[in-house]
Amino acid sequence: MTSRVSPDDADRSGRATTADARSGRTDSQRGHAGSLSERTDPPAKGAEGNSETGTETVALRARLSNLCVMLVAIAVLFSFLGAGATGPAAATLADEDSTPFGEDEVTPAIAVEDEVEAGGPVRQEISGSFSRPMYTGTAGDVVEIRHVVDASGDDSAYLLVGGNRLTDSGDTVGFVDVVKASGGSTTINTRLIGTNESNVDSCSDSDVDCDLEFRNGDGDVVAENLTGLRTALPGATGAGGLARPLVPQRYRLAVTNGTFVVRDSGAVDPVKVAAESDLVLRKPTFHDDVEVFTTLDRDLISDSEDGDESLAALRENGLDRRVVTKGDRVVLEFESTGIWGSLSHFAERRSGESIEAGTQIDHRVLADLLDAEEGVSLRIRQTNPGRNERAAEFDLANADPEDVSLYLSEGEEIERGGSDRSPGRLSLAIDTSDGGPFTNDPEPGDEFSVEFALEGTDGEQYAFRDGREPPDAFEAESETADRISEQYPYHGSADGRVSAETSFTVRERYLQYDNVTADGDILVEADNGTITGTTSILPATELSATIVRDDDEGPSRTESEMEIDDRNFSVDSGLTDAPPGTEANYRLYRGQSLQDSRTVLVVDDAGDPARLRLANGTTTNLTVTRDDPLSNLSATVRNVGQLETRERLTLDINDGDITEERHVTVGPEDWKNETFSALDAGLEPGEYPYMLEIDGHSVNGTLTVEADPSVTRIEEGDDNSSSADEAEGSDAENGTDEDDSDESGSDESSESGGSEGGTPDEEDQEPDSGPSAFLPLGIGTRETFGGTVLVGATYLLGHWV
Repeated sequence: MTSRVSPDDADRSGRATTADARSGRTDSQRGHAGSLSERTDPPAKGAEGNSETGTETVALRARLSNLCVMLVAIAVLFSFLGAGATGPAAATLADEDSTPFGEDEVTPAIAVEDEVEAGGPVRQEISGSFSRPMYTGTAGDVVEIRHVVDASGDDSAYLLVGGNRLTDSGDTVGFVDVVKASGGSTTINTRLIGTNESNVDSCSDSDVDCDLEFRNGDGDVVAENLTGLRTALPGATGAGGLARPLVPQRYRLAVTNGTFVVRDSGAVDPVKVAAESDLVLRKPTFHDDVEVFTTLDRDLISDSEDGDESLAALRENGLDRRVVTKGDRVVLEFESTGIWGSLSHFAERRSGESIEAGTQIDHRVLADLLDAEEGVSLRIRQTNPGRNERAAEFDLANADPEDVSLYLSEGEEIERGGSDRSPGRLSLAIDTSDGGPFTNDPEPGDEFSVEFALEGTDGEQYAFRDGREPPDAFEAESETADRISEQYPYHGSADGRVSAETSFTVRERYLQYDNVTADGDILVEADNGTITGTTSILPATELSATIVRDDDEGPSRTESEMEIDDRNFSVDSGLTDAPPGTEANYRLYRGQSLQDSRTVLVVDDAGDPARLRLANGTTTNLTVTRDDPLSNLSATVRNVGQLETRERLTLDINDGDITEERHVTVGPEDWKNETFSALDAGLEPGEYPYMLEIDGHSVNGTLTVEADPSVTRIEEGDDNSSSADEAEGSDAENGTDEDDSDESGSDESSESGGSEGGTPDEEDQEPDSGPSAFLPLGIGTRETFGGTVLVGATYLLGHWV
């Protein structure tokens, strides 16, 4: 594509156009016509003989001159048509920018021909085109401008960035840069452009050789480089240096030959344009969530010959959870735009390579970004330290590369511009082994908080430090001003701090078997033979088990891989259909390293392998005499499992009236009989339910209590009744009438030396104070001698002897 004249019809020669030029004739054309008329005057005297020949010669020259004019006109016409075909949309934008807001279009008095000025070089034609009418990207990130640019001879083509006027406000965009361009694309780090660290060949850099010329509306040269433009028109064009990194806005792109017109509005227009487009920078966005997963140690999952590992390998061998096993790695993923230009700069400074999605880079690049006063912060800190203990913190800057890995990938949550060439997500893999990247070694039970933030303070805004031009890219004003806190470059003065937060916990590495004995032996069932349990180990961990069984035919060996699914594991023991009671040796390996060694025991029921039951022979019905011992109450306890076990045996009679409990130990396939002779049946005569229970198994029975036939129970009478009434009651209770009592009493009286109606001896008389005191069964005081024998005789015979 050839170059075309700017919409303002400007010319690099700087000669003002005349009225003839406005009517289509320039000074050079007028001079040419004048020369041509002088050569067509009549011949001098004395040359008549050659007049005819002279006339023919003049006519021929006139026709050739007219033909040349026509050919030049056709060439100019084709040039205009070709320029219009290269980018009609860009041409429209150029027309808008060339017209000051609220003013009529003013055409600068600059000619358009590529003529040689006195002592000046010849400006050759340039060609170029853009692949898009508009490029969209994110401020602070890297964008790629794809184009075709070419210049003839030793001339250079230039890419104008900015210098345009905004159609909504009429103000200029406040930035202009001219970049040497060639080839198929120009990659612009929008965080660095306009600073002393710009990644493009900016003409503001003294080391870049540019041939530029800036003219005012009168055609006068005001500057021959960007530095001179800043000096000649300070603040008018936006060439005066950036106050802060390039902000989100629309910036004009134009391929030109290096000659520009500076409008009264401050807009900078190229005189000749090969192609035009626009770069639209969006405001950066932030994802306020942190993705977390855990993965294996680096040595276990490297997927290349040099030991490097990919992010895909980490995911394949990991698990989405916020609990990381001690010695494994926790992976934290953050997503944001507007940070990749800075990160790319630090990566190139360390390794000389640009960053790309799908790559792993030095983790110190991120540490450089965090230290660069960019308003980007990352903090990982323990939240539950012990008393008088310092909280463990993540120390990225001093971490060993073996303990921290940094991966870049495409963003998944944030929309990007069509020309963005930066990753959108960074993943940080952190080892939790001892001696790792924490100030104190993480221990099982430690809890950590994670915060990734973009700093901002209401009323404050990021600014470059005053001083040199162009400004230092990473010397913010906040570095030297105590009153200004660190700010994110793309926050406005009204934007505050934003953060993404999460947490994770460290726990021990373990295997917990589902069924084991008190001694730690593993139990498997005869009809299954599978060893099962739970674990904190990740599924991708390679563990294998060897089970060796000794039998009559010799040892048999089974080797099985441990299958881990989420938090559960299983191992085939090879003992399916082995008889209960079979034992085998179990060894667990990680590679060639022994991790565990136990005994495996085959049982009927792995969930209840040592069952004690109350077997036949346990008493279910018992009759006893009141207050007799419960010697005949027994419990037969049988072990129906394959393990010796000890359980509690309990007896409960009549819902707690009589209770007893004891622990009983019974070996496998054995039994034991337990009796209760130490207990007495201290209950009233009657029937009472009872229950014997052990290991969840119970037997119910009935206890019948009978009265002791040798004992008669006497109910107490009224405390205020006379002794005679009590004696009378006693006679009645023993089945004797009053007459019988008198008869027997007469004999007793005679035996005692008295007679009916007579007066007994003085020493045998009862005191006058009251009746005689009675002992059981109605025997008086005088009858107590040999009373025990007498009572038994009287009760058995039913009458007095």
